[in-house]
Amino acid sequence: MTPVITRVQIRGYRRFQEFTFEPESGANIIVGGNEAGKSTLLEAMTLALTGRVNGVRATECLNPYWFNHTVVHNFFEKSPNERSHRDAPTFRIDVYLDVESGELEKLRGVNNMANADSVGLSVWAHPDPEYTQELDDYFQQEDCPVILPVEYYLVEWLNFGGHPVLRRPKELGISLIDSRTIRSERGVDYYTRQILETRLDPKDRSRVSVDHRKLRAALGREVLSDLNEELAEENQSIPGAVVGLQIDQSRSASWEATLIPDVDGVPLSMAGQGSQAVAKTILAMGRNADTNSLVLIEEPENHLSHTRMRQLISYIKHSAQNRQVFITTHSSYVLNRLGLDQVALLNNGTPARFNTLKKDTIRYFQKLSGFDTLRLILADMIVVVEGPSDEIVFTRFFTDRFGREPLDCGVDVMSINGVSFERCFELATLLGRSLFAIRDNDGHSPEYWEEKLGPYLQEGQRVLSIGNPSLGNTLEPQIESANTNESLRFVFPKTKSPSFADWMQKNKTDAALAIATSEHTLIPPPYIQDVLDLLAKRIGSAS
Repeated sequence: MTPVITRVQIRGYRRFQEFTFEPESGANIIVGGNEAGKSTLLEAMTLALTGRVNGVRATECLNPYWFNHTVVHNFFEKSPNERSHRDAPTFRIDVYLDVESGELEKLRGVNNMANADSVGLSVWAHPDPEYTQELDDYFQQEDCPVILPVEYYLVEWLNFGGHPVLRRPKELGISLIDSRTIRSERGVDYYTRQILETRLDPKDRSRVSVDHRKLRAALGREVLSDLNEELAEENQSIPGAVVGLQIDQSRSASWEATLIPDVDGVPLSMAGQGSQAVAKTILAMGRNADTNSLVLIEEPENHLSHTRMRQLISYIKHSAQNRQVFITTHSSYVLNRLGLDQVALLNNGTPARFNTLKKDTIRYFQKLSGFDTLRLILADMIVVVEGPSDEIVFTRFFTDRFGREPLDCGVDVMSINGVSFERCFELATLLGRSLFAIRDNDGHSPEYWEEKLGPYLQEGQRVLSIGNPSLGNTLEPQIESANTNESLRFVFPKTKSPSFADWMQKNKTDAALAIATSEHTLIPPPYIQDVLDLLAKRIGSAS
């Protein structure tokens, strides 16, 4: 059994004032809006597991902005004489692990925020006991800057036994892949080391190192011997040691430093950004899971075409084996393809899980991988309609009512193009989100359709709005019935059909565009008006 993260607990770190995340043992897809904390979560996990941020020890780069803004603000809101090092802001990150008996058991203890007997690692930033007087002097100034003096702070990397950790246990293999940024040659060296450390046996590395030194020594003798003789002759008149040149045999000039990864013969640092993203993932995922049990991937969709992204996601699924994988994403394709049951949605510092979705709903979205599921998940208020024409028409009715387009009011309008309304309502119910659906009655009563969605509907919160069958089966006759012929003639001046509804049904796109661009305003059908009335209560506007 490879190590598995069972819980991540964060207190006071960046945007997380109090946060607990219990990941799945396999794949974990982390989604959320901008500034939700997706990258911060991976950063915090990496910090606790490695003691480093971006390859630099946390003790060397502690930043005052790592501390939660609200906690810091509340502390400095106190009067100067109430501020003390004893209640100064701190942060702590605990990562709990499930491991087989072995070396990692040495990390076991109860020194964690849950006081639980577990294997794990912590990072704790707090006032340094050596500087308590300096801290109090700083905090009690009348004009004290609202920023923590981290020079007087201590960062401790500890195991759950309460003992300091000096280096990451070799049994705890971790790879962090960030395709959002393209590293320099220094970053390339990092990926080279990943390959060498995991693909070459230590004995083989030693043998290669010895052979490399021999070759360098031979090269030095052949190339530099004549030059050194000339230097010796020129310096005969100068007493003291003979000055010459030789090949550097120090560790900084070792054979590893001369190797770089390449992509199709091109150095990784010079390859395209998409190729770099794929190469980084292959380097991390292509290794034995025993030596690389935890893989953290930042936004794998960056710099990739749809086809290349599909290939990469398939590779990740195939190569996961018994690894624990964490992926942050803004891509609905990644979300759907890997499975909604593996999603954790970060919202207001709290993770919501989707593993209670029905299995057929999960499979449904996996097969329909192009559907914009993430848009449905992230929207605070969303109106779903059946097709693009319905979306265009509703947007015009909304703009006429409120003087602004839906997105300007925080309302997302989405055509679901054949996706079951039931699937959308199931997702919205799980998240406790508002969802307003508008659909054709197709000749059935509203009660007929509402009965199918009974468990998910909630008055004023999750609503299915359907037109009266006596006024028409679809949107077009409903519009005709809500407006006079004179109004319709203004919008469709070139229509020669005796029935505006017939013409609109035969020319859905043209009709929708005509309504959207017309200088004349039409009256919405009653079932659309009902949705607009509900939205008016939410967005603080009225007709």
